[in-house]
Amino acid sequence: MLLFILHSFGQTTIPDNTTISGNWTLENSPYIIEGRAIVLNGETLTIEEGVEIRFNSSSASASPSWFDYNAGNVGVLRVQGTITANASASNPILFTRNGSSGYWGSVLIDENANNNSSFENCIIEYAKETRNVPGINSVVSFNGAISLFQTGITIESNEFRNNYINGLLVRDVTTSFEIPNNTFFDNGTNGLVIFDSTLNAINNIFYNNSIISSGAVSAIRSSNSNVYLVGNLIYNNDNFGVYTTSAGNHYIINNTIVGNSQGIRVESGANTYIFNSIIQNNNLNFATSNPVGAIIEMQNSITDDATFPDNVNDLVGNILGSNALFSDLNSDDFSLQNTSPCIDSGIPDTSGLNIPDLDIVGNPRIDNNIIDMGAFEFQQPLSVNEVNLQQSLSIYPNPASNKLNIILDDFDFARIYTLNGRLISTHKSKTIDLTEFEKGIYLLKIVTENGNTIAQKIIKN
Repeated sequence: MLLFILHSFGQTTIPDNTTISGNWTLENSPYIIEGRAIVLNGETLTIEEGVEIRFNSSSASASPSWFDYNAGNVGVLRVQGTITANASASNPILFTRNGSSGYWGSVLIDENANNNSSFENCIIEYAKETRNVPGINSVVSFNGAISLFQTGITIESNEFRNNYINGLLVRDVTTSFEIPNNTFFDNGTNGLVIFDSTLNAINNIFYNNSIISSGAVSAIRSSNSNVYLVGNLIYNNDNFGVYTTSAGNHYIINNTIVGNSQGIRVESGANTYIFNSIIQNNNLNFATSNPVGAIIEMQNSITDDATFPDNVNDLVGNILGSNALFSDLNSDDFSLQNTSPCIDSGIPDTSGLNIPDLDIVGNPRIDNNIIDMGAFEFQQPLSVNEVNLQQSLSIYPNPASNKLNIILDDFDFARIYTLNGRLISTHKSKTIDLTEFEKGIYLLKIVTENGNTIAQKIIKN
């Protein structure tokens, strides 16, 4: 393979079958990948924040052979060495198609890749699949926008959206690793697919997935794997929220699973253990009618089903026929009202459950000494110090059309979230430009120099 990279007027073209490495800069962005781009073993590709990588694409209806790796018809990024694609929330790296239609291949992290590779604050969209990759005979198709094969890397705070098949595919990764704080939405089949792997998926958001395919598709599909699904928000997915199958041990912990066609589906052999979770307002909360050989247990969880689901063992602390009492279900605000039965109703001993320090919006995960049910931890009334901090804080104007100003002496930084927990941006300045924000309500979370936190809802006009 030869390296021919063409630079022109702030645009860089990567011809098919090119080896790449070094730094990809904003100055030379966008980078147009015409076919196969390969980071070889021992080489490193570093991508600056704000860079766009655009891949040549084809119609989704094109024959599968069009997406064959050897053909080089669509853009593919294969990493056998190291890739570092780390950005800020306010200036993400974009992996997308070149043009206004069609789908490209995938980012393939293969078995030779360095596990120090990372994607942080990236947007990955309009990918489809990469087929028949040389040297990997055991897998025909890598159909995740990012596909991990035998190597676990850092996947944190990214958006997987509008991909034709799956957002993230994890296959044959036996060394445990984490994927925290990602958002998966509007993907055609599954948001996250896990085959024969060991994985902790923590504080992620999944909504509007499975919008093209039907059948055994879901926000999270886990097959023959050992997984901890902790603190995730899973709502309004067309088919299943969580689908476990084909053996393995699957721990569903502090998830909020609402408004899906089916909440949790368990197939044969897939041991599934549910703790501290909210499963309600799905067309069918539990699909467990034929889990041959599978153990299904539920503990300290809530459902609006009046009776316990078939084949699910009722251990202790479950609440049936009840409502979690979200703050505003119509606005997708799944935080808890102060009268919610989920508050302080989780399992008292959370050891061994891989509970993170913070919940999905960055609040302390265990408040008042006992964990709550669901992805959002209700914050108890403020202490005297917190009240004083609240009183010293001024935010104006609120509602705001353009600039939002913060007055607080020991301000360190602020983060803005959607009401359902997705991180929008991080700011070191006390003046925040909201011009590009859509109209609506957001959660502003401020961190002080002493590590104290304070949150307040803001409105963008």
